[in-house]
Amino acid sequence: MSFTQQVLARLAQRGLALPAQMPKPAGVYEAYRLQDGLGFLAAQVPGYGPGSLPGRVGHELTADQGRAAAAMAALNALGRLAEALDGLDRLQGLLHVAGHVASADMFWDQPEVLDGASELFNFALAERGRHTRTAFAVPRLPKNLSVELEISFSYAPA
Repeated sequence: MSFTQQVLARLAQRGLALPAQMPKPAGVYEAYRLQDGLGFLAAQVPGYGPGSLPGRVGHELTADQGRAAAAMAALNALGRLAEALDGLDRLQGLLHVAGHVASADMFWDQPEVLDGASELFNFALAERGRHTRTAFAVPRLPKNLSVELEISFSYAPA
């Protein structure tokens, strides 16, 4: 079984699947960049609209809702990785995740919110999902997003 098939099977265990179609970038930038075995994903988000859990964690959203939004952003990131690498077989591993959480003034649990993304990466990608991480609290994110992830990774060139 290929690594891509293994990831899809793990996701299916939780009733999840990779997004069928990835959205185009929201501005004048690339959705991803690959160079010499290193890759970078542009901001990965839970989506847009009410089902994507917009708003600030600790104000419009609970910490658990923020955690769910982070997991949705991670699932979208897996879809973007699969798009960038024509599947996940060439993925050697995640390197770093920078997580931005739109937060109410007195909300301090950004690391716990971002655990929603990290846990999904570790579950779906197993050893290849391990990563370092930075958590940022921001007053607002574009389009009223609750969570935004920046991801770097290594891959085997074709």
